[in-house]
Amino acid sequence: MAKLGNAAAAIKPKGGGSTKAKVIGFLILAVIVIIALFNIFNFASTDANRIGLHYGGGVIEDKKFKSIISPGSTNKLIGPGDTVYDYPIDQRSYIIGGDGADTDAADEVTVVSKDNVRLGVRVQVYFTLNRDKDVIKSFHERIGLKTDAYTERGWNDMLQSYFRPQIDRALAAVATNYNWAELYNNESKKSQFQTAASTEFTRLLPAAVGGDYFCGPSYNGSNACGELSFTIQKPTPLDKGIIDGLEAKQRAELAKATQEQKNQQVNVELQSVKQQVAMLGAQGYLLKTAIESGKIQFMVIPQNGNVSIPVPTTPSTTTAPPSR
Repeated sequence: MAKLGNAAAAIKPKGGGSTKAKVIGFLILAVIVIIALFNIFNFASTDANRIGLHYGGGVIEDKKFKSIISPGSTNKLIGPGDTVYDYPIDQRSYIIGGDGADTDAADEVTVVSKDNVRLGVRVQVYFTLNRDKDVIKSFHERIGLKTDAYTERGWNDMLQSYFRPQIDRALAAVATNYNWAELYNNESKKSQFQTAASTEFTRLLPAAVGGDYFCGPSYNGSNACGELSFTIQKPTPLDKGIIDGLEAKQRAELAKATQEQKNQQVNVELQSVKQQVAMLGAQGYLLKTAIESGKIQFMVIPQNGNVSIPVPTTPSTTTAPPSR
């Protein structure tokens, strides 16, 4: 009996350990299953200002476009190995030069005017990405994958690679129609230059990127695409001596105009004098002028009236008797 009891006692702990091992094994298996499920059931989310392009990527399917994931989607179920590329749909800009520029702050587009003066121009372009399904899919496959435009750095590289050359070409093409002074200090000519450059850029960009991938800043996905907003700052000669020369010329012209105005005033006054001399005579005009200037004083004496006229005297210590 003692041997049997000892044997039973020896067997009991062994059975308890086996149960604990089973529990641990079950937990490990559960973790593995959960990890596998997460790999099988892939999820994707997009921010409110970004749109997703869902592409297949499993081991048994091709890497082809599947669907559009709307902005602001949360935990959308996609297949194992699938990939979502997301792009911005809010208003975007490409700015050359100045504060907040996408290039160096001192950067400018260099153009040559009609009179062969080199000018620096700063440009601002505002736009949105066309989110039509077929259009944005084409943009991703033609441009986005090549430049990694679905990343922030890639997006900036894409703008530099495709926007900048067309802006340079557009400005260079239309600047030769204007003299530099017209673009520098003539607001009407500057406005014409901006409109012509915008039209040329709008023509060049789709041809360069291969489609109408970009819309105006007011586009929201349901309205008309619209044109990009294209603005320029005052074109400025790269040689600052030209500006100094222009300002000196303007100062000289202003001084000349002021002198001419003075000469005209003198002529008017001279004509007035001639008319008065002809009417009053030379002595009469001199008398009139003396009276108006206060050099001669006069008073009206009533007829048969007594008038006392004070005689000015000078201070003196001795009063002399009046002479007869």
